[in-house]
Amino acid sequence: MELSDSLKILQWHMWDLWREASRQSGSGELSSSELDYLYALISSKKGMRLTELAGVMKVSKASASTMAVKLEKKGYIHKIPCPEDGRASLLQATDRTMALAVEEDRIYRKTAKDIAQILDPKALAELSDILGRVCSVIAEKKVEGK
Repeated sequence: MELSDSLKILQWHMWDLWREASRQSGSGELSSSELDYLYALISSKKGMRLTELAGVMKVSKASASTMAVKLEKKGYIHKIPCPEDGRASLLQATDRTMALAVEEDRIYRKTAKDIAQILDPKALAELSDILGRVCSVIAEKKVEGK
């Protein structure tokens, strides 16, 4: 089987797990764009200013503001005063959003466990090493803007 076909099957398997988890948790109300914003916020422990979020998402400040208002109304983010600049606010993920991160982690762990049951320990270690190298290069290119 071609690598691209294998990746497609794996992606669909994980997507099914995400859909089922979202049905059970109620997070299915979120669009993929809303989830992208929330995952960006989760990545910042202290929160983000609106301009920082817009930069991470590669959208205008107005677009980020519209999404922030929408997510705040749904209870996924809240604003707090910025400690460095009293005029600004930080957007932070709420406990409801952090529950999504736990849900996502469960899905990745289940997928890893499923793979571990299929592969012998040596093959699993090789797969882990290969994926680690690929992810490192992808992360490097992302930092470089490529």
